[in-house]
Amino acid sequence: MRSEPRVRVASFTLALFIFGLTFLTFLFFSFRFLTELERKMVKAASAADGLQKSLDAEVASRSALEAVVTSACGGFGASGGESGLSLRDRIEALYSPTGERMREVLHAGVKKALAVVSSHYVGIDLPAVSEGYVLSDDKAEAKEELQKLEDVADAPGDALATFFDAEVELSPLSTQEPGAAGK
Repeated sequence: MRSEPRVRVASFTLALFIFGLTFLTFLFFSFRFLTELERKMVKAASAADGLQKSLDAEVASRSALEAVVTSACGGFGASGGESGLSLRDRIEALYSPTGERMREVLHAGVKKALAVVSSHYVGIDLPAVSEGYVLSDDKAEAKEELQKLEDVADAPGDALATFFDAEVELSPLSTQEPGAAGK
């Protein structure tokens, strides 16, 4: 019967050894898991920092764009300068005043060009000139003829436009009254 306590001690020792081995295995894999988890968390934090910097840059860029659009809306007298409107609505509000200003500038340029032509050709029939081109009825010929006329007028047109550059003084957008372009 003496062997019975030894068997118990041996069984207990074996059980303790198995438990210890299992516990050490658990610790080993837990440590590996935690190390991998920490590595992934550091990588995720780094990515989050990069995303935050990118977001901050985009927000700053959008804020700058909104400031420019708001200033342009105010300069052109467009209603898009009001707060509460989306950026898209503000930009769309610029179309009408911008188109109006471009049209006024074009009209001023055409009037100056007609004044130059009439100063060179006294008695020219400006109402007839204001009716547009005199071209062939054939569309292909008219297109070719128009291209030739535009090519011939290109360099002198640039020279005439440069001549008037000194006369054109547009006030800054923020101080100019709507509809005052080209005056």
